[in-house]
Amino acid sequence: MTLTGHSAKNLLKPSEWMKFCRSHACDFSAGLSLIGLLIPEAVAYAGIAGLPPSAGLIALICGLLIYTAVGSCRTAVVSATSSSAMVLAATVSSLLATHPQVHPETLAAVLVMMTGFWFILARLLGFGRASSFIAKPVLRGVTMGLAFTITLMQLPKLLGLHAAGSGVWDRLLDTIARIQEVSPAAAALGLGSLGLLLLWRWQRLPGSLIVVAAAVLLSYFVPLEALGIELVGPFSLERAAISFQTLAGADWVGAIQMSAALCLMVYAESYSSIHAAAERSGQQTAPNRDIVAIGLSNLASGFFGGLAVGAGFSATSLNIASGARSRVSNFFALAVLFLALAFLMPQISRIPEPVLAAVVIKAVSGGLSPKPIRPYFEWKRDRVLVIASFCSVTILGVLNGLLISVVLSVALILIRVSQPHVSELQKLPGSHSFVNTKLFPDTVPIPGVLVLRLDQPLVFANAEESFKKAKALLTEQLRRHPVKEVVVSMEEAADLDGTCVEEVLKFAQFVKNAGCTLTLCRMHRRAREVLVCAAYPLLPPDRLSYLSVDRAVKEAQERTLFESRAPEALSGKNSEGQKLL
Repeated sequence: MTLTGHSAKNLLKPSEWMKFCRSHACDFSAGLSLIGLLIPEAVAYAGIAGLPPSAGLIALICGLLIYTAVGSCRTAVVSATSSSAMVLAATVSSLLATHPQVHPETLAAVLVMMTGFWFILARLLGFGRASSFIAKPVLRGVTMGLAFTITLMQLPKLLGLHAAGSGVWDRLLDTIARIQEVSPAAAALGLGSLGLLLLWRWQRLPGSLIVVAAAVLLSYFVPLEALGIELVGPFSLERAAISFQTLAGADWVGAIQMSAALCLMVYAESYSSIHAAAERSGQQTAPNRDIVAIGLSNLASGFFGGLAVGAGFSATSLNIASGARSRVSNFFALAVLFLALAFLMPQISRIPEPVLAAVVIKAVSGGLSPKPIRPYFEWKRDRVLVIASFCSVTILGVLNGLLISVVLSVALILIRVSQPHVSELQKLPGSHSFVNTKLFPDTVPIPGVLVLRLDQPLVFANAEESFKKAKALLTEQLRRHPVKEVVVSMEEAADLDGTCVEEVLKFAQFVKNAGCTLTLCRMHRRAREVLVCAAYPLLPPDRLSYLSVDRAVKEAQERTLFESRAPEALSGKNSEGQKLL
């Protein structure tokens, strides 16, 4: 059976073939629109990465073929993206600074292969369950910073200039200084193409293909090169695969370090695109399967000299908007790509550089929109993260900015979990619910029982502070009323690391020294198992409960009632311990 449910034998019949074509007419239309966008973008993104146009086309072939065959999302499109091309250019530039004798294409190939390796390793380690490695506000800021950076980097090409400098700000200043050298013809063609693309409103028609085709046609009637307009120029897909000699001479240590940032960028962009596509078309995706598909795509692309590939948002959105319902659209786009490479190579070489710059700027223009980051300012949440991520990418460069943004994502988690809150709970009249006394002032206290709740997941960063606050609440309660039982709700602690276990045991000892006994309720299986393995005498298994707070309090009241009937010596000992505290 094929991917669309038609067997190969049935498709050989003319009637079945006609039925298949009619049922997938929307997929054929979407595939044609898709390849009209992808071919110009592939050539343009290769220019961003500083590689020949063939690198973008090779990446397009590998991404379309492998992900469509292996990936789980039927409408996602994997190809070279502007963000990954920019990060690849930055990583190659960094490695060239220490290894100037190595050819840039070799470094790029090794980096892309290492990116694929990281994806395969992530699958083996089960990282496909992770929703994202970068916080959404940070990702929005990085995306906007990349779009801004790419736009500035393409500005000289748009105006027909050769700007000096590798940094974005160096190029911008050089462009401003040489503004008088701008070719009027190149600027008119580039700005005119950009204006047409920005005003294009027919989503099902690939505006980039129409603009590029018109520019190629113009090159046959107008001597563009004589007017100072550069063309892509002839190129060949006959790329030599990486040899063992090439691999032996590569900087693998540097590639391992740099490719991690490239892998992170590709993953973040791909996860976002695939997740959005699945939601829009009502599909169920398999993250581990997608990780393998993207990893294999990058391994193949790097081996044959292509760019890093990922699920691009613009291409995937166009595929869905054009009516794609199955993988047929991607396979049809791949077939059209092969036909274009077989018969239209001379035409691709005649694409003017200012037009390609316009295509790139239009492709990343969506990232410059403030709409995705506006909610964070309305919610008054994570505004600093968005601004810091944007500034780090635009000021410090793509690679450094991306790494700083990743650190910001981790710092965000640590800062939030390191500020824990512990609530005192009391019973809500007329119910079985125990609620925060600060939110519900009409609660009823339970004599002799103090109920606490940890209001955040318990990890090494907040364990000590959490139980310090719990100790303070117990001490304060003992000054006002006698306490014999302490019940702590552990509903937020799905698991406990070593630091957490130590702090739980210390708190149990503190409660014991205060003359009270401790019960942990609403426990998760893994958290309870680790405390049972600890075999701490003050926390026997019967004090580690899966049950509700209400049930734990009732059991505590029963124990308190039983102890009140015990010999007077037990009460005296309890009172003496509380006075000592």
